[in-house]
Amino acid sequence: MAKTIITLGREYCTGGRYIAEDVAKALGIKLYDKELITMAAKHSGLSEEAVAASEKRHTHSLLYSLYTMGNELPLGDQVFILQSRIIKQLAEEGPCVILGRCGDYVLRERPNVLRTFVYAPLETRIQFAKSRPDAKDMPDRLWETQLAKHDRARASYYNYYTENRWGEAKNYDLCLNATLGREACADLIVAAARAMQEADK
Repeated sequence: MAKTIITLGREYCTGGRYIAEDVAKALGIKLYDKELITMAAKHSGLSEEAVAASEKRHTHSLLYSLYTMGNELPLGDQVFILQSRIIKQLAEEGPCVILGRCGDYVLRERPNVLRTFVYAPLETRIQFAKSRPDAKDMPDRLWETQLAKHDRARASYYNYYTENRWGEAKNYDLCLNATLGREACADLIVAAARAMQEADK
């Protein structure tokens, strides 16, 4: 695989990480997800727990923080800026899959980036959540609440740090319904990445 970078955003409990793993394996390239937390911790001197927690805390907007805080940015903003630098550096080093963390937006000015998003109907996501090894025995209405909570957190993070709206189709090159199946979704992303690469020759 040549230069194409693939970013993948996803609703919670759509199996997006597994799809990303399959794409990376099929193309013989690296996948970066929680590794970005480890890298940010190493570069900042913070613990991985602190970096992970900071991803969930933000107020106002990043531009507001930049204008009003000077160099005293909130920790979450500092971590986002650091992770953005790391994502850009990884993209420079070669093709890879970036899972979440506004990768599509961070690399918005870079050519050869395939921006993808995975979603699914609520019923499908509830069944997926129930099938996880760590799943708790809860009624569907509680699962629905949990899924909505995670989605709100992801949307809040994305909308806060970007000029786009999380999950809005026009912000991506390819949006996939996870009910197509893990293999089909991965195959479609791989085909799109290869098509993009061919078009760039």
